[in-house]
Parts: sequence; structure tokens; C-alpha cells
Amino acid sequence: MESNLLESLLDLEEEFYKEGYDLGAADGAQAGYTEGSVFAVEKGFEKFVEMGRLYGKALVWAQRLAGHQPANNSEPDDQNQGLPPSLHPYICREMLSVSSSSRLAKNLDTLLELVDPASLPMANTEEAVNDVDERMKGAAIKTKLIQRALGEREDNSDIHPDTKDTPAPGDGTGSIEDISSLAIRH
Repeated sequence: MESNLLESLLDLEEEFYKEGYDLGAADGAQAGYTEGSVFAVEKGFEKFVEMGRLYGKALVWAQRLAGHQPANNSEPDDQNQGLPPSLHPYICREMLSVSSSSRLAKNLDTLLELVDPASLPMANTEEAVNDVDERMKGAAIKTKLIQRALGEREDNSDIHPDTKDTPAPGDGTGSIEDISSLAIRH
């Protein structure tokens, strides 16, 4: 009888370990699902905000490329009556028009196809996520090409937010990474 009592005492630690492990695994699975869902919503939102920003830029460039100056810029089109005045397409017509080239127009058409919100997949599948990622990469490249063709500055900080506040090396800020102020010793 004493041996049974001692054996049960020796197995007690293993029983508590197994019980704790099983409870931790169940809690971790639930917490992991919740954290994963929140992370997925955040990342999806970031991707679609970027796609919307690129779509807005493409629409402005398309209006500038069209270069049509209406007779009276102060009167909006009938289809835009419900929009606030700052969102009317005729605002873009007041900007400098862009000289059209076939390459620029082709790049702009491709960009508009890539970021068109009506054609973006909204399914939560691996294929849909990969499609959105590939379209965003292609749109970023087309955006850079268009910006270079128009002579506009490239806004990499918006496309890659992790480099937004990082100064370029050798920019004269005096940071530890800045070596531009160091004298060369021979």
C-alpha cells in the first residue's frame, strides 16, 4: 500500500505538468486565433489604404494627362453634384497639364488597371492575398516610372512606411550613422 502511495506522489508532478500544458495549449490556440485575426485586419487595411492612395494619384495623373480645359471651371459636371467641391474632377484640370506620351499613357493605364478598386479581390484566400501583393508591387513600380517621367519626387516613405523617419546615410544630421562629416586620414 505504501508503494502505491509513493508512486502516486511521484506521478503527481507529471499529472500537474500535463494538465498545465493542456490548459496552456487551449488558451494559446484561442489567443493566437484572436491575435491573428486582428493582425490580418490591420495588414489588410494597410494594403488597401496604400492601393487607394495609388489609385487617387493615378486618377489625378489621368485627369492631368487628359488636359481638357472646360469653358467654365467653376461649374461642376452634373454627375459630381453630390461630391464636396474639393473632390470634383475639374479641380485636377486646374493643375498643369501633362504632355502626353504613349509610354506615359501606357504606364498610367496599367497603373489604373492594377489599383482599380472594383477589380481587387476581397476574398480571404491565399490566391487573393498573393494577387493583391503582386498588384501592389507592380503598382509601386509603375508609380515610380510615372513620377520619374513627370519629374515629380518619389515618395518612397509612403510606399515603405518603415523607412519614413530614417535619415539617409551621409545627410549631415550628425547621427551616428552619418559619416559625411568625417575627415579622411591618409
